[in-house]
Amino acid sequence: MNQRRCGRRISRNATECSKCHTARLAEIHATNIAIVRTGKCPKCGAPLRRNWSLTGWYQCSQYGAEGFRADAARPQCGFQCFTE
Repeated sequence: MNQRRCGRRISRNATECSKCHTARLAEIHATNIAIVRTGKCPKCGAPLRRNWSLTGWYQCSQYGAEGFRADAARPQCGFQCFTE
């Protein structure tokens, strides 16, 4: 078993303890929620679109092939995030 920054012991195959992992995910989700509240993609400024395939999945409206993007004249953007 190893020890990491927090001082807790972790298994040989883990990179962080479960407490640190939970805290890191909470920080990521809080950041993503703030981005979704703006309604704009942080990379290109296009509106965000909810993908109903998975709970909490948001994508830039410029994501995907030409037929699926909001404006085919603008370049593709690959931004995606999860809020849950």
